[in-house]
Formats: sequence, structure tokens, C-alpha cells
Amino acid sequence: MTRKALVLAVLSTIPGFGNEHLNVLLCNFGRLPDATTARAMRVVEAIFRPMRIDMHWSACRIGAGAQDSWTSRTLIVRLRRDGPAHGAASFVDVMGTAFTEDGGAGYLADAYYGAIYGFALDHQSDPAEALGYVMAHEIGHLLLGAGHAEGTIMSARWNAKSLAAARQRWLRFSPSQRAAIHRELQAGTVLTASVRRTIAD
Repeated sequence: MTRKALVLAVLSTIPGFGNEHLNVLLCNFGRLPDATTARAMRVVEAIFRPMRIDMHWSACRIGAGAQDSWTSRTLIVRLRRDGPAHGAASFVDVMGTAFTEDGGAGYLADAYYGAIYGFALDHQSDPAEALGYVMAHEIGHLLLGAGHAEGTIMSARWNAKSLAAARQRWLRFSPSQRAAIHRELQAGTVLTASVRRTIAD
């Protein structure tokens, strides 16, 4: 082993060094094409990768396998074709919902592909990419809480300029958001029976 490899191996054992892990169960209730979901997942990964957060995706089903032993943070993202029937299409809350408790963190979010698809077409953007941005935004809510912050991926209102910034990876989490997300992930949450019931429902 080279000296550099040895140093990296030692540093990787130090708390705070190395990547955090985030497990996401993706429930494709809207039966979106595999190519669409795969593209959206790559977009989410690209947004979280600079924060040294590795996304681990699994299909939305629970069995006796490895998922039962997860000890890092686990979230559920449900992809739907339906969605809220009110609100301006430019508001992200119309395209997705994060279910949080008392404005704090949570584990369940929905993305409404019908609204996302319309928004993307209105702004001549790729619907699969837009789906990825919405998923990242809602995952952000599950880790940060209910607040919005303009100029970041957690902006409440998006337009063509926002989509262009997201495409160039300029629309991202702020330093304070990144720090808060890492604190939340380091706290950890086990995949509990209540989460399993949510998936089953």
C-alpha cells in the first residue's frame, strides 16, 4: 500500500471524514418509465455528490433482506402522476410534498409528475431532469424541515432561470443547509416499523 493510500485509509476511519450515506426507497406509483426515473436519480446524485453524500436507491418494497438492517438515514420518495389541484405551477410545493412533523424533519415525500411535466414543457426543459430537481428539493425538506431559501435548491418558486441554474449545478444547497443536512444524517434514523407500514399502504 502506498503512503497516500495508507493516509486515506486512516483518515477514512476518523468521524466526519468520508461520505455520508442516504438510503432512499423509490416508490414508482405513477409507473413512470425506467429511463425517466433513472435520469431523475442521476440528477439527485449530482446535487448531493459535492456534499459528500452517497445516495443508495432501492425499489419500494420491504422483505427480509438488507433493508431490514439499515442503520443510516432512510427516506421514502413516492412518484405519482396526480398532484395538488391548486397553486401556481412555478411553486415547487405544487410539484411535490414533503411530510414533516411540526415543520421539522421527516421520512416521506411525494413528487407529482403531472405537474412537473407541465412545468418542464412550459419552460422547454427535460421533464426527467425537472423531476430530479423536485426530488432533491423534497429530500432537502425531509432533512432540513419546512422552510424555503431563495437562491438555493430550496427556493419556493422556480422559473426558467432557476431551471437553467439547476442544469449548470449553480442551484444548490447553501453552506448552512449543507451543514444542517450533515448533522441530520450523522444523527441517523433506523428503518422502523412505521416506515414499513407507510410503504405497505
